[in-house]
Amino acid sequence: MTIKYWPEKQGIDLNLQVSKLFKKLYLKFNFNVYNKTSNVLSIDIVNKQIKKEIFKIILLELEILVLDIVELDVSFEDLEQLNRKILVDLISKSVVNLQLLLNIPKIKVLESDLNSALSRKHIFLEHQFLLQHLLSYLIFGSIHHKIQAYLFVKSKVPTKHVEILLDNLIIQSADIIFYELISTEMSLASLFNFLKLHNICHDGYISIRSIATFKNNLAWSKLMSYYLSYPRGIYNNRYQVWIFTNDGLYSQYIYAYRENDLKTLSGLQIIITILFELQDFIFPKIQKIVFLFGKVFIYLFRHVIGSVITVLLKSVIRVTSNKTL
Repeated sequence: MTIKYWPEKQGIDLNLQVSKLFKKLYLKFNFNVYNKTSNVLSIDIVNKQIKKEIFKIILLELEILVLDIVELDVSFEDLEQLNRKILVDLISKSVVNLQLLLNIPKIKVLESDLNSALSRKHIFLEHQFLLQHLLSYLIFGSIHHKIQAYLFVKSKVPTKHVEILLDNLIIQSADIIFYELISTEMSLASLFNFLKLHNICHDGYISIRSIATFKNNLAWSKLMSYYLSYPRGIYNNRYQVWIFTNDGLYSQYIYAYRENDLKTLSGLQIIITILFELQDFIFPKIQKIVFLFGKVFIYLFRHVIGSVITVLLKSVIRVTSNKTL
């Protein structure tokens, strides 16, 4: 199978590839959009129609964002400095559009709010992988030498890689956006009525009890993602991405150079990273010791059993001989 590479620089070819990529993603929204992983997303609680609308809203806002950046002739350096604010703006506008779609009260989304919750904080710690690299490919092409996070030869970036980054942005942004709507202080009963009133609830969550279970599982999943998956990804130089497939939403890991992200770790995350290092250092040695003791035990066990059987056979032979005499 021939590998197709992303255009290296700005021009008609790049514009056509971006257009094709966006059209392809719109078609993906017609696939099965249910979460097929054990990781919980906030959008798991809504039906597929609303989920598709959220995806469309984000993709439309991204298209507008790309056109605005091109029109303003923003440099790569400016994009690098402004990326965090651009991501917040993308999330904020998408939240507003979703609220208009559902006809619900507006929630003002600020960067400080998005960074305040652990469930979303790691998303903004990874803002470069989530948005900046993707925007760079979409606007400037693959030739820019400052993107060194991935193991590609010079500017030979597979088109599939850019497609994966686009899928990931849409799904993770949708997760953040809908979380803004259900993470308020409303009671479970109010949340249940809200989901039913707007007819957006998934068929699997038709009771207050099921919604309570969902919120608990969601909170636990976000906590584990922040304190376990995030530091593990940095330690292993990996980045978790979400993708659209014919069967549903899946997550996978891609290589990403993340040594510079070590400085973003703090507190328990650092402790967990140290434990990963100890695990890599100690476990192989413990494994060798256990294996050695196992071999010794098996040898002694066989020797003892062999000796016992020999003694028993000799005793049987002697008893048999005495009876014969």
